[in-house]
Amino acid sequence: MTKQSIKLGLIFVALILVASGSAFRATAYPELLKKAERFGAKDCLFCHKQEQGGEGWNARGQWLLDEKEKRKSDAVDVDWLEDYKEPEKEKKKEGGTERVR
Repeated sequence: MTKQSIKLGLIFVALILVASGSAFRATAYPELLKKAERFGAKDCLFCHKQEQGGEGWNARGQWLLDEKEKRKSDAVDVDWLEDYKEPEKEKKKEGGTERVR
């Protein structure tokens, strides 16, 4: 084998790893999404800031990570969402603000 063949082979392998890595991220935790459906999840945005999931969590996702740490667990358990309370949202109203729960 020539050096050029080896380089091309390594580039090919690297491309396959990059492509499979991005596909893996998008489908890495379909079981979490499936379990979260009973709590109203329709897609990864239920807990993540990105449509494809991955790093970057919204308030619900961060709460789950905090629970994982608090419970000294190795993994997030979607069933913990039974205890999750939506943060109060402030809604502008004429003459002041009204809290919506």
